[in-house]
Amino acid sequence: MPALSGVSPDHDRVSADQAAQTALQYYGIDGTAQRLAAEFDDTFRLTAADGSSWLLKIGATRPPRPPAGHAAHGGVSLETAILLHLASAAPRLPVQRVIFALDGRPEVRWVDSGQPRLVRMTSWLDGGLLGRDGSTTGLRRDLGSVLGRLNRALRGFSHPGASRTHQWDLQRFGALEPLLAELTLDDALRAALSGCLSRFGAEVAPRLGTARSQVIHADFHGENLLADGTRVTGILDFGDALSGPVAMDVGIAACYQLGHGADPLAPALDVVAGYHAADPLSPGELDLVGEFILARVATRIIVSRWNAIREPANRGYLLRRTPQAIGQFEALRRLAPDEVAGRLRTACGM
Repeated sequence: MPALSGVSPDHDRVSADQAAQTALQYYGIDGTAQRLAAEFDDTFRLTAADGSSWLLKIGATRPPRPPAGHAAHGGVSLETAILLHLASAAPRLPVQRVIFALDGRPEVRWVDSGQPRLVRMTSWLDGGLLGRDGSTTGLRRDLGSVLGRLNRALRGFSHPGASRTHQWDLQRFGALEPLLAELTLDDALRAALSGCLSRFGAEVAPRLGTARSQVIHADFHGENLLADGTRVTGILDFGDALSGPVAMDVGIAACYQLGHGADPLAPALDVVAGYHAADPLSPGELDLVGEFILARVATRIIVSRWNAIREPANRGYLLRRTPQAIGQFEALRRLAPDEVAGRLRTACGM
């Protein structure tokens, strides 16, 4: 298996002035750049004098060597290839569109301090982040439905870069054990997380080989989605996309709609039901969705804390949701896997 990627940046952050200069040099767009919060990449909103806006993303690390078959996909990265595919395969889906550079390239390799970094510009989608407002049953069901439409549009799409993995890849959940060992945690939480990792490796991982798999978004949560209060109006950031089980994508989306208190699962059921209505899931896939919900919550705790140690300047952003995740993890651990699976099936009318 490939090594995990997505570790803390090994470069100096790009300044807003540098981002604006890059946009002018490669795209001919003269504007001011405003940094946006991001885990690793340097991401900016570029605004011209007339108020027009674009998203400029400068990759955190040097672009990987193009894998075999790369030229067949236009020689572009996975994220760019996905956006180009969706522009033709699903033009009604609310995703950003690739802005081509002055020389016609859909992405640029920019040299920073002697190191090449990938630059991509896309259209700007207006709207409020779904994660900033409370959700409703209707909005959660629409979230699931939009994810179902997205996965239908990506079904059959392939790219050599989709075989990658990273810290948030739940197929490699067990690889987080060494990261957990480095964290300072109370004994009860450490034991619970370790037990979750062990159980997943023994009981869940063996079932993944036969699960329906394709290229998935793998990060479908409220800070990567725009909404108007009743429906999803924008899908952002395919930076974590990879090839993985459909059930994993649904579990990730549902995880971020968990509630608070003794029964966090209830609102997440709306997401799964909405997905099932758009792209039906099998009973076995619904069982896996429940497992992936718990695994993603545990991953949020482990990876966020580990990354915060390595990038203390970004600690506030990285740990902003960790206390909430710990509470949800503890509540979910009190539910038996069979109970979770049964409630998911009931929510989908099985």
